Amino acid sequence: MSANQSSSSELELPTLPEHVTASWIASVLGQKVKSIELTKAILNASASKLFVTITYEDDDEGSADPTKVICIKGGFNPVFIARYPEILIEMYKHEADFFSRVAPTLNNIDLPRAYWAGSNSKQGLVIMDDLEVLGAEFGDPVIAWPVERTMAGVEQLAGLHAGTWGIQVSDHPWASSDFLDHLIFALCNRWDDFVHAPHRPPIPEVLNDEKRIRAALAKHYGSRNPKFRCLTHGDTHIGNTYLMKGEPRFLDWQSIQVASAFHDVAYFITGSLTVEDRRAHEMRILQHYLDALARFGGPSFSNKDEDVLVEYRKSMIAGYGWILAPYELQSEARVRAMCERHCAAMVDHKTVQLIESLPDIA
Repeated sequence: MSANQSSSSELELPTLPEHVTASWIASVLGQKVKSIELTKAILNASASKLFVTITYEDDDEGSADPTKVICIKGGFNPVFIARYPEILIEMYKHEADFFSRVAPTLNNIDLPRAYWAGSNSKQGLVIMDDLEVLGAEFGDPVIAWPVERTMAGVEQLAGLHAGTWGIQVSDHPWASSDFLDHLIFALCNRWDDFVHAPHRPPIPEVLNDEKRIRAALAKHYGSRNPKFRCLTHGDTHIGNTYLMKGEPRFLDWQSIQVASAFHDVAYFITGSLTVEDRRAHEMRILQHYLDALARFGGPSFSNKDEDVLVEYRKSMIAGYGWILAPYELQSEARVRAMCERHCAAMVDHKTVQLIESLPDIA
């Protein structure tokens, strides 16, 4: 089965777990479903996940078909959604659009198998494999990765980027970077809650000035080098990864956007490694990414190219999202671990100073 999506903007989608019925699953999967059993529900997360076991009309009881156990991902917690409605609903819709419109066209990245995806104005759903049943191990941002695994991770990103290199927002208007850019500025409106509150991580002085950071973010967003434009995952931290037989894969495609490839690359390398490992190995990992990008059909670059280094260093500012991350969406332990890594990288690369030194946006 492929992740087909209805073209109707009035598509009716369940928004509560009890609305997910055998008849609804049968209608979207195009299968004869006898019954379903909701075996587990994760509702207190940015995206809800319902784990469902399906019994088909003509089930062979001896079959071990993994499609009998599925995960339905989207928004099923109205109380949680009510806190951040503009953010979360758009995220659900983004992921559904990715799996229905983009994923089937990609050849050099390993993705969760999706059987159906659909969205309307208030919901976005993806029906996919239950990765845990398949033996996946899920990443935790608190636990940094070894260098070799991070190198394997950037190969996955190279596959995504090479497959969409040179794409325009007009090709996928739903994947404009405006959504994530506006999200960061919305979080900046709670600056004192996230940057200066006593229970938040310590932040270096150069990253502590609201006016300066807002200006740097705006200048960075307005000066992304179109030479490196492609479709990006948008939120490539360890918590959005899983391992299959030790090999890294990306999930949670809710922040997909047309942007600079180095948004993904700088953010992933920085957040995946300890500060010490990143300082020692990041240029080697960056070149490994660039080599994979060319191997998968993308352009050829070097980590010594000035424009590559400028875009990589300025894209470190993507990590500021962790400084502004609400504890309702990410645990304090995760925020503290990631802030340490991203703050060190922005200081090491003089990211804010670099952005400020660039020509003003016309």
